[in-house]
Amino acid sequence: MAMTLKRSTGATARALIPFVLLVGAAACASHATSVLPVPPPLTDSMRAGPSRSELTAMAAQADREAQSATDPEARQQKQAEAASLHDRLTNGDFHAGDRIALQVRGDSTLTDTVAVRGGRVIQLQGLPDISLNGVLHSELDGYLAKELSKYLRNPEVRAQSLVQIAVLGPVGKPGFYNLPTDMTLTDAIMLAGGPGQQSDVNKTTVQRNNKEVYGSDAIQHAFTSGTTLDQMSLRAGDQIVVGEKGKKDWLRVLQVVSLAAGIAVSIWAISNR
Repeated sequence: MAMTLKRSTGATARALIPFVLLVGAAACASHATSVLPVPPPLTDSMRAGPSRSELTAMAAQADREAQSATDPEARQQKQAEAASLHDRLTNGDFHAGDRIALQVRGDSTLTDTVAVRGGRVIQLQGLPDISLNGVLHSELDGYLAKELSKYLRNPEVRAQSLVQIAVLGPVGKPGFYNLPTDMTLTDAIMLAGGPGQQSDVNKTTVQRNNKEVYGSDAIQHAFTSGTTLDQMSLRAGDQIVVGEKGKKDWLRVLQVVSLAAGIAVSIWAISNR
């Protein structure tokens, strides 16, 4: 009877070892981040940035929500959002370091990618400086066509606003990128190589001057709603910081595997005494 029990226990231990390995593998897999599909190329049909009237309505809504918020943190966040929107309406969207991909039909000398310089101006070959102070991304085509009409007859202008954004954290190719302002947040991350094995996109934030301007909850909403960089009022130097899996998650997995393996070894040792 004792021999039968010993064999049975040993068989149980041997059967449990592959089960333990399977549990460990499943636990690790459950913490893996699913990779987002490669985004399609940008097309002309993609919506440009919000208009002045839309920004005005957004700023008014943020003001109301800031006044009605009872939670201090929520109130502070809405106040910061409202202040950013009011700043856009007053000073425009362009900052030093931004770039503009400009195409002027009929004049190849003006078709170029130009940098926004200090004072929010751009320099085009053979022309005086053009100020972009107070100009929104959504107003750029019409504004530049009006400015260039001072020197050209009926210029046809097509301009794409670019903003230099850092995509950091566990992504394929972290670094700074000049991104179209009508690009979505998810597309920006995919352009940087997409989430890596250690990524936790649910913890992604946006930082500016070492301060968090969008928390993980706001970023999740941006992911699901297809929010663009322009709609988020991102500016040159902002950082999209993709979240990273916490060490505690891996520690918990290792603890589960170690505990189960220890149980299996103990049973095997007892069975072979």
